[in-house]
Amino acid sequence: MTDGPAKFAPNADVYEAGYYERMYRPHWFLRNRRKYEERDAALLRIVRPTPASRVLEVGSARGDTSFFLAPLVGEVVGIDAASAAVATARAEQAARGLVNIRFEEADARDLTRVPGGPFDVVLLADLVEHVLDDVLVPCLESARRVLAPGGAVAIYTPNRTHWAERIKAAVPGLQQEDHIAVRPAARVVELVEAAGLRVDDLFFSACPYPVLGALDRALPMVGLCRFRTCLRAVTSAS
Repeated sequence: MTDGPAKFAPNADVYEAGYYERMYRPHWFLRNRRKYEERDAALLRIVRPTPASRVLEVGSARGDTSFFLAPLVGEVVGIDAASAAVATARAEQAARGLVNIRFEEADARDLTRVPGGPFDVVLLADLVEHVLDDVLVPCLESARRVLAPGGAVAIYTPNRTHWAERIKAAVPGLQQEDHIAVRPAARVVELVEAAGLRVDDLFFSACPYPVLGALDRALPMVGLCRFRTCLRAVTSAS
């Protein structure tokens, strides 16, 4: 947002420079290689990048997802409400010498103000769980308006019904202070459809945790074993 992160979330003070420095630190259990390999595979499926694609990433944080997509698409525009996030992403962009990415501090509730549209994909990767409905609802509605014909909204977010999220919600001390709105997959679908979008692809990834991930992979049809909601939606007229 142009006036900083205060209106982005009630816990805006979480999103300071140190937050972005700590992101994605490797951990053998929580943040292992398998987690990011499966995340990347899911992103490729919901984004469907082409050399001509123009992607708008909402909640781009320090730019990791934008950097992942940059070699595969024509252009990426990453926006974030936190100035610390934008500064971190721009510094890394300069270090990498990438010319087809732009990072802006912008309001997720009105994507029509982001220059450079229309976009082929509006991506919300690990954003949905960070914002309440007062941000997500207008974000989805404006996402539909900035899509090029045949474009799509792509979402990757934790699924509230998964056993790990249920445990985190129930056990004191396990809650993540930045995850203020982890939603069940059904709620995400409901909000997407209410914004005038039609779900084109919906699937769920298994958790990457050693040993425990085997349970999810063995029972993918069970809501308790659906770790991440991965969704691609198009305009109803598409």
